[in-house]
Amino acid sequence: MKQYEKTVQQQLRHKDWLGSALVFEGEKQGTYFLFDETEICGGQNDAWTEKCFQMVKEQKNGTVVDIDGSAIFVERFCGTPRWVILGGGHISLALADLGKMLGFHVTVVDDRKEFVNKERFPQADCLICDDFSCVFDKIPDFSETYYIVVTRGHQADFVCAKQICNRKYTYFGMIGSRTKVAKTRQRLLEAGISQIQIDTIYAPIGLKIGAVTPEEIAVCIAAEVIQVKNQKPMETIAGNFLQTVQQQTNGMVAMIVEKEGSAPRAAGARMFVQNGKLVCGTIGGGAIEQQAIKHCATMQQQGTVFDVQRYVLNQKESAGLGMICGGNNTVFFYKI
Repeated sequence: MKQYEKTVQQQLRHKDWLGSALVFEGEKQGTYFLFDETEICGGQNDAWTEKCFQMVKEQKNGTVVDIDGSAIFVERFCGTPRWVILGGGHISLALADLGKMLGFHVTVVDDRKEFVNKERFPQADCLICDDFSCVFDKIPDFSETYYIVVTRGHQADFVCAKQICNRKYTYFGMIGSRTKVAKTRQRLLEAGISQIQIDTIYAPIGLKIGAVTPEEIAVCIAAEVIQVKNQKPMETIAGNFLQTVQQQTNGMVAMIVEKEGSAPRAAGARMFVQNGKLVCGTIGGGAIEQQAIKHCATMQQQGTVFDVQRYVLNQKESAGLGMICGGNNTVFFYKI
């Protein structure tokens, strides 16, 4: 199963999204294949998986499908979402911190060296210093991109907005007063951008929470981004999880494949355990996670490759485990 994580990571470098179908129970336990809109693009590919592909390709993220007695967990992955901040002012400083905290790949762009450098933005993954009319050739055109336009002037806003409207994105927000935003919208219309496209811009940017300081404004922008992002649920495997798993030669992955009730983590949550110790990830913490870690250690000692455990947390069981809520989790364990 180590190849599974590696293949997912490799495929996501070239795709906006990637589907995964993993058999966690049944005769073909441990079999998996990856897919996109049109075809199987990784893992096993034979007549049976082709049949499964036709049945799972439209399924939502976190779905379990039964095919010929095999329980198949379906996920839809996106690559690490990209948080692109255009403008390097005070609001951008707080936005870069929030973007990293929320798990985004953060890019900061400005046309002034003193406003976009590693000393000012040590947390950023990518820094671009150039005229705003030239920078978009340096920014990958992925659909899971969240553009935040917070430049210092009307002209830079327009230059950025015109180019963003011709790219793929999940979110495009632009700061400014209603008057400033209205003028930019009109200029975009005159430049040939359709009204439908212009209407996708979140402007004035951010949720209306009465924000005043740069930090508060950054929070209201981040809140709006989160609101938009979670309207289209899709799993993201953290890059550090993938890297950690690929660097190890022996360990166990525990992954939630089914959830009912108020269990803390959703299907798709995963953790990596080695020698009875949690290395990275989480399936919710608390007593269930501790039990799962112990089970990983037992599997390693016994040389077990696959297993499925169901943790039932009705009021009686949850109280016995020291939990304050109920809910059920089905966890798939596999050796890498």
